[in-house]
Amino acid sequence: MKLTNEQIAIIDQNLIDKGVVYEEIKLELLDHIVTDIELETEESDFDVVFSKVMLKWEKALEETSSFWGNLVGPRIIIEKYSSLSKRKYLLSLLFAVAFSILMIIITKLNPEEYIYNVLKMVFSSVYIVLYLIIIISLFFIWKLKTKTIHGRFFQKNCSYLAIHLYIIYTFINGHTHLHRHYDKSAFFNMFLEWFMPALFFFMIIYHIMIAKEHFKIIKKYKLV
Repeated sequence: MKLTNEQIAIIDQNLIDKGVVYEEIKLELLDHIVTDIELETEESDFDVVFSKVMLKWEKALEETSSFWGNLVGPRIIIEKYSSLSKRKYLLSLLFAVAFSILMIIITKLNPEEYIYNVLKMVFSSVYIVLYLIIIISLFFIWKLKTKTIHGRFFQKNCSYLAIHLYIIYTFINGHTHLHRHYDKSAFFNMFLEWFMPALFFFMIIYHIMIAKEHFKIIKKYKLV
């Protein structure tokens, strides 16, 4: 069965009515459903075949909710959003731990005050650049108004912008003392000093990657 443009439009609208409003997920589902219908050879009536195929996707399209992001919508969207959230926290945590330990090792091996201050200055400078990239990305995502699950995830997580600004400010204005680099008992304090800024630092990198994916989807499907 070869579908007409009008029939494809009916499927598209049906997905929108079921809450599949994010372009990359909707287009992927649309492609699967159209393929399933066109491969059907036992029945030639579009309405009958369409209803039959939609039963296959019933579970993916049923409404559900998620702790991650406090969202309600089709299961396929909630699962995708939850996956993005879990990856954000897992990757940020792992990289923050590794980065913090690396910074401690460097400052232990090179306890001069200027080494610590250079590391701190470089880290803060990169963090500020990343923060500005987030602001610019937010503007363009808002301006384009194209809905993708990556764009939605990015926008919801921009609620952290004030926290990022606070982290940058406190880290830049923090004080250090040379003796702490020789004090073995201060390892945990040194770890926390780097870990908290690093955690949000890697979160912001993840958000930039999500924004990049949003723009790639727009380009791929020519949504502008």
